[in-house]
Amino acid sequence: MREWEEYKSIIKEVQDEGAYQQYAKRQNLKFKKWMTRGKKRPASPYTVAPVLQGKSGLGPLGEQGNLVPDLKDDLNREIWDANDKLDEEIAEKLLKIAYDFYDKLDLPAPILDITFTGSMANYNWTDKSDIDLHIVIDYGEVNEDIELVKNYLMEAKSNWNRNHEILIKGHEVEIYVQDANEPHHSTAVYSVLKDMWEIKPRRKSFEVSESAIKQKTDHFIHMIDQIDALKEDGKYEEVYGEAERLREKLRNYRQSGLEEGGEYSVENLVFKYLRNSEEIERIYDLKKDAYDAMMSVVEEKEES
Repeated sequence: MREWEEYKSIIKEVQDEGAYQQYAKRQNLKFKKWMTRGKKRPASPYTVAPVLQGKSGLGPLGEQGNLVPDLKDDLNREIWDANDKLDEEIAEKLLKIAYDFYDKLDLPAPILDITFTGSMANYNWTDKSDIDLHIVIDYGEVNEDIELVKNYLMEAKSNWNRNHEILIKGHEVEIYVQDANEPHHSTAVYSVLKDMWEIKPRRKSFEVSESAIKQKTDHFIHMIDQIDALKEDGKYEEVYGEAERLREKLRNYRQSGLEEGGEYSVENLVFKYLRNSEEIERIYDLKKDAYDAMMSVVEEKEES
């Protein structure tokens, strides 16, 4: 609970001071220090995303950049057994990872479920797919300010994911703490805690707009390039602000796509391409570099 209470005090200081420079300085310095230290009843958090019918028809787009993965004939049998159950050893590892992460947060909300979701639980898995491990809790049992809890947990999970590279059968484990009251749009959800499918995947073909995906990925990459240009010009405050705004924009963009069209929506496929091609990482790096530059004091050389 100490980290959570400290986090709330940091946010209060930021809100009281209000100045941009103080925001950047206090948020980042104290977040770094904090991170490196190592009520409505919940509704069902699972919403079956609409299955899009049609042919996969990836054409040249799939060959050039793998923006849209082909559907496999089967689940990944290194992960799932012949009865479509999660491999026992893998299940034990995932539970241990989830509890190790969550216990360190020391929050009052109990774990309601631990789930395996995303493409590795479905037929659209690839060699680059992550294992999406979700810890389901009721945010309202942590604090009535849901947005505050959300931001806290996003910082915690981002820090954990950056500092760990746990591979299971060659696939990296990505942790996410999910609010039980916020529907999770997925066509496949396996409860590791209960050892059963909450939503069992179905192999259905889908249609995508190749041109729409290409257009949107190019648009976002151009925006990242523009922020990079600001960095080259030494406009670090603008870089910091624009990187944060773009990060939030992409998060909302993806969420809207998941809600409307599910995992095969243009928005989600665009986001996944940007993440797999490390463009999302560029945004985080630009923000971090801008902060470091703003807080640095250049040493003046004495004239000889």
